Amino acid sequence: MTTATHPHPCAHRVEAGTFPTGPEFPAVWRELLAESAAWTEVDIAAYLRTWCGESPADVAARFAGVNHIGVYLGDYASDEEVFRWHSYLEDLKRDGELTGVEMGPSYISPRQYGTPGWWLSVSLPDGRVIETFTCRHFGAWTGRPATERRRLMSHVALEVSTAEDVREVLGGLERGIAHVEAIAYTEADEVGHTYGHLRNNATQSVLEIVHDAGGKEQV
Repeated sequence: MTTATHPHPCAHRVEAGTFPTGPEFPAVWRELLAESAAWTEVDIAAYLRTWCGESPADVAARFAGVNHIGVYLGDYASDEEVFRWHSYLEDLKRDGELTGVEMGPSYISPRQYGTPGWWLSVSLPDGRVIETFTCRHFGAWTGRPATERRRLMSHVALEVSTAEDVREVLGGLERGIAHVEAIAYTEADEVGHTYGHLRNNATQSVLEIVHDAGGKEQV
């Protein structure tokens, strides 16, 4: 196992904070593949200490590994930009590089940050899952620095063994660490998938806890 080289998954080509254009898609995709491979090997206890300042033994013991990574690709001005990214991923699926592509509207970004957004989730032949997120460049969201927007949306999803573990980890970290807040929780969605998101309000960064029952969460 290794430790994380940076605090959250990222694609350096979108650091300016705007959604990539079509010609940039292949390079962004290569970065996402490299990030996914690197984060698969992360030492979870060490990452938890980095993310929230400590790694409570009763919480860390519940983690089974990294379920997936989520990467923020910057703000979009038009839905068509996001649909072009979706089409690119569908092309990768047709070429056999992906086994699944899903897309949907964000639930977190309107509630927490006052702007609509999209999530896209892809499955690789080796079982890895990569999610990408984007928010519309709108309202108060635009006043946040690009670095903060990336921290609020990019995240690692740590897998636990049961739905009860999700509740226990969310509650344990929120109660035990003053600057950690649970911002979302979904129990047994349509595919039996239970997950929740925590935000570190001191660093404006996010961590997901998930019990994977074979589906994808919508964020």
